[in-house]
Amino acid sequence: MRQSAWTFVFAVLVLGCMTAGNARADWPQWRGPDGTGTAAQATPPSTLNPDTGENIRWTTDLPGDSAATPIVVADRVFTPAVNDNNRILAMGLDATTGEVLWSDDVAEGRQSRQRSRENNHAEVSPVADEEHVYFLFGTGDLIAYDHDGERQWHVNIVEAYGSIEILWGYGSSPLLLDGKLYIQVLRRDPASLLICVDADSGEILFTHERPSNARDESLEAYTTPIACNIDGQTQVVVYGGDALTGHDPATGDELWRFTEGLNPENHGMYRCISGPTQGLNGLIYLTTPRGHDLFAIEVTDNTPSLMWMREDVDADVPCPVYYDGGLFVFSGAKKRIYKLNADTGELVWEQRLDTSGYFRCTPTVAGGNVHVITADGELFILSAGDEFEQKSHVDLGGYPARASVAAAGNALYIRTGDRMICIAE
Repeated sequence: MRQSAWTFVFAVLVLGCMTAGNARADWPQWRGPDGTGTAAQATPPSTLNPDTGENIRWTTDLPGDSAATPIVVADRVFTPAVNDNNRILAMGLDATTGEVLWSDDVAEGRQSRQRSRENNHAEVSPVADEEHVYFLFGTGDLIAYDHDGERQWHVNIVEAYGSIEILWGYGSSPLLLDGKLYIQVLRRDPASLLICVDADSGEILFTHERPSNARDESLEAYTTPIACNIDGQTQVVVYGGDALTGHDPATGDELWRFTEGLNPENHGMYRCISGPTQGLNGLIYLTTPRGHDLFAIEVTDNTPSLMWMREDVDADVPCPVYYDGGLFVFSGAKKRIYKLNADTGELVWEQRLDTSGYFRCTPTVAGGNVHVITADGELFILSAGDEFEQKSHVDLGGYPARASVAAAGNALYIRTGDRMICIAE
């Protein structure tokens, strides 16, 4: 009864947000309209053919690669890039035609030892609302644009709070919540922070230090903060530094902390890449680093407790995805995808995908299908149902394709290393 009632309340809140801000089934943030990795209203095709052009609406060449997921709001697609001169760009495209409408040169990119695989300071997914889009880069540049590319404000959080670059660069996307941007900086030194910025003005509203008992690289994280409903109240939840923590959105104050079993042997290389997900059943799902365990956490009265865990289901980079009572967990290294019962953790099915490539993306669920893409650009479309079914497997090319697929309306938007591709009937 408690869980059913909670599910109803949470669903009403989510539907209200989607109705108010995502009437066209936009993809406004890197985990989609409700932060679960799904686009419930999207209806993209399940088949395509790059050779014949079937369901390929448009393809646009881009100046360089980025692992950032495309952001789609209204008639715009937003993405960062790094060009051949190692300059970081913020870009806006026409969602209908793929035309590049504007491009803004922001700063010099990160000098990478291996450009095709390492962070180049343009890996953070932007976030957008009906009027503005907000880009954050590993240089600390945080810039608000209108949808036509006019700068509204610009601040640099590195100048104020020290370097945000960690071993593999910076990769945490901002969370936009009630007119505020929440940015996490989980690092070794100086102190880790949760930063809150006014989205209208760029004013820093507060910073909150987030302590950790982790050591060395385990202090670092590439995860993104998420908005969670805890006992009917919205909290900002942060994962990294061997801890999952809930914070008051008004002050950043820590309300609860879960650490049990996340790094029991205090390893020094447990950096977090896979971020948390809250399902519509209220549970928060997370995987531990280096391909270890899967946890389902419940928080009641600001007290977290472990509901279930699995030691045989893992994902080091992709985030868990909640959809229609199911939980999809993807081991990109093992090329194996699992569907579980989200309430109990019971295995529904598992399948190894037939490819020699590796994956960096988080799965995206839209139109009743799961979408994943290899770094070499092989797109897999799988049924999200209770039996495994592969609907499509096509080679789009464009190494390195590290971004997750975005879904909006009747289309998929796919960011490869050198192109943006729109798939629609």
